[in-house]
Amino acid sequence: MNQLYFIKKEKLEWRETTAPVINGSLQAIVRPFAAAKCDLDDIYLFNNLNTKLNIGSVLGIVNKDFHRLFGQNFFKGPFPFGHECVAEVVEIGDQVKTIKPGDIATVPFQISCGSCINCNNGVSGSCSNTPPISAYGFGTHLQFGGAMSDLIKVPYADAMLLKISEHIDPIHLASLSDNIPDAYRNVGPELEKNPDKSILVIGGKVKSIGLYTVLIAKAMGASRIDYMDYSNERLELAKRCGANNVYGFSSKITEQYDIVVEANSDKQGLFKAIKFVRPNGLISSSGIYLKKMKMPLIEMYSKGVTFKTGIANARPDAEKVLKLITAKKLNPELVTTKIDSWDNAIEAFLTKTTKVIVNRPRLFSSN
Repeated sequence: MNQLYFIKKEKLEWRETTAPVINGSLQAIVRPFAAAKCDLDDIYLFNNLNTKLNIGSVLGIVNKDFHRLFGQNFFKGPFPFGHECVAEVVEIGDQVKTIKPGDIATVPFQISCGSCINCNNGVSGSCSNTPPISAYGFGTHLQFGGAMSDLIKVPYADAMLLKISEHIDPIHLASLSDNIPDAYRNVGPELEKNPDKSILVIGGKVKSIGLYTVLIAKAMGASRIDYMDYSNERLELAKRCGANNVYGFSSKITEQYDIVVEANSDKQGLFKAIKFVRPNGLISSSGIYLKKMKMPLIEMYSKGVTFKTGIANARPDAEKVLKLITAKKLNPELVTTKIDSWDNAIEAFLTKTTKVIVNRPRLFSSN
């Protein structure tokens, strides 16, 4: 079968590889037909990231815990590319109960068993029965294949696959595997308790998650949603997604907010978040900080700030977002900036724009 591989900076390549087979009763084989480029993919697609991390580690710039947690060559090619997709079920193991061949499902990027204590508590990103950071489309040390493949194996089909109704156009749900539930993590739990919150999203390197956060906050009834970024494209997208106000990155803002979402992944954005959050407010960070960071803890202490960060729990939070989509309160299509064909995936994914999705015809009828 064909599988797209990341080779090195700005180089992707189709390769022939062995097709997966079912060898366990809880497994499924699925065929992705819509796949998206994650915000994190851009970081290593357009940078010699693995080399920079290794050099930075030697120089003491990169946090030494990165290699301890993720391995020495997490971003070193070649490895199968992609971890956000919607797929059709092709084959199932004899104990799979919730899906059947022909069903459409979103495939969470994390491998999770659904039965351990962490999975049962909604923490699928830290499944106790899989190695840490087990995921599709990342590195060589925990490889489960990539979304840009003719077929991929799902080891725990009932626990992982989230069925999508035939009444919903699935193409723009490709990022329901990762970026969209990561956005839900930023504001969803707080807005479930009380939607009367003011929110500022500081966008940047985490391109689409900040915009999906705007969509989710609006769908859940936040009282005010403002957006800040240095990208004109994303400022326009934020308006389209329903932000009340948009600001350039150097704008002077006098307001303070109940929740500030840091989707900038840079020291400047993080410090702006601390400045703009209200006393006893929440900062939720989607940024990944590979370098050593000094947090202004005394300022955070004086304001009573709660700071939240972490890997998304893709499967349980995707289910919550899908309910908003099914109720027609949320339209992920508003964040999509480029759709292309599966065959043109290499050119499409090397386009520097906010959210790229590629798709191909389905095997099974959509009727």
